[in-house]
Amino acid sequence: MKQIRVLIIRNCRGITGMTGGETYLLSLLKGFDPKHVRCLLVCIVNPALGETSWLKELKQTGFEYVTIPIGNPFNLSDVYTVASLIRSFQADVVHALDHRSDLVGVLSAKVTGRPVVASFLGWVNFEKGSWRATVYPAIDRMILKRLDAVITDSVAIGTELRMREQDPPVVAIRNGIDTKWFDPTRMLTPSSITDFANGGDFVFGMVGRIHPVKGHLNFLKAARTILDRHPGTRFVIVGTVLPGFESYRQTLVDWIAEHDLGSAVLMAHVSLAEIPTVFACLDVLVAPSFAESFSFTLLEGMAMEKAVVSSAVGGAGEMITHGETGYLIPVDDVPRLAETMLMLRSAPEKVREVGLRARRKIIDDLGIEAMAARTSEVYLRLIEFKHQKTSRSAQQYRLREQLDMISAK
Repeated sequence: MKQIRVLIIRNCRGITGMTGGETYLLSLLKGFDPKHVRCLLVCIVNPALGETSWLKELKQTGFEYVTIPIGNPFNLSDVYTVASLIRSFQADVVHALDHRSDLVGVLSAKVTGRPVVASFLGWVNFEKGSWRATVYPAIDRMILKRLDAVITDSVAIGTELRMREQDPPVVAIRNGIDTKWFDPTRMLTPSSITDFANGGDFVFGMVGRIHPVKGHLNFLKAARTILDRHPGTRFVIVGTVLPGFESYRQTLVDWIAEHDLGSAVLMAHVSLAEIPTVFACLDVLVAPSFAESFSFTLLEGMAMEKAVVSSAVGGAGEMITHGETGYLIPVDDVPRLAETMLMLRSAPEKVREVGLRARRKIIDDLGIEAMAARTSEVYLRLIEFKHQKTSRSAQQYRLREQLDMISAK
């Protein structure tokens, strides 16, 4: 089998630490068999941010990557740079991730005659009702309709695109993670939160970026209710603060102080190597998000044998069976959140049983190998599609049929 060469574009201009997009990339790159798929990751960066913690983490992985500095967001010189890289790398296919990357991918692939696919993880970064929540999806949807195909991380997120029959086919490939890395039985890297967690008799935690969409305030409100009954409980919030959201973090800090939670709540940022240890310190992982795609945080917690409590948003219902492999609650329902957390706080045996079933679910269905194999199959179909001599409509019909066989249901 001929090795497929893939040029992956990620817009990192506003990214300083690990987000779901970065986790997606590292999982995908780790899952590919290098004998069959060779990738060059192109990171579009803001030079004013310097070498971010994300780029430092990427450097340590040993994956092949280059950076393109773009200071002015309206400067589209990265299109020409990417087109040049496509030719020099001899890429067979272009894979974009993020709104700007989608645009750069479409234009550079058109110039070089390569097929182009984008991964769509949902428009979950914009506060509901904001102008960005209206403008960005509208523009991105127009760009996505000019690709050859779109990969979504869940069936639920795919419905947000509202693609028509004449639009590019959408294939759902659920995220997968490295179950050898997220393995509760292996020797784990020490973490700075361990002593704090050990100071309590039960630990709830949130892991992920510090962003309003994640529902941290609801977590803290539930924490206040739980502490009134179980003062020995500890609560951990681990995550990076993206540029522009420093004031949101301060809001959380102020809320903790105003409601006398300082001794029971720890907010921290840890290295990538410490993340499995963070999960190991928790009894229950909580994700009260207002919007999600197919959360890597939930997958990681489940792989670490943790019971999870998640809002019923995005693809959560495709990975969690309520009461069996985790718990689903209505969005923005603090009483239900606190009630579920209190129930688990009083049922350690149930917490253990649910956690064991959760890991089995990940091992059986949601490993990185399956995710990478299905993605490489999409690449193959796109390359074949680009070389077919039949009419465009006939090509698209056949491609849609083939991708539908790969897509999750």
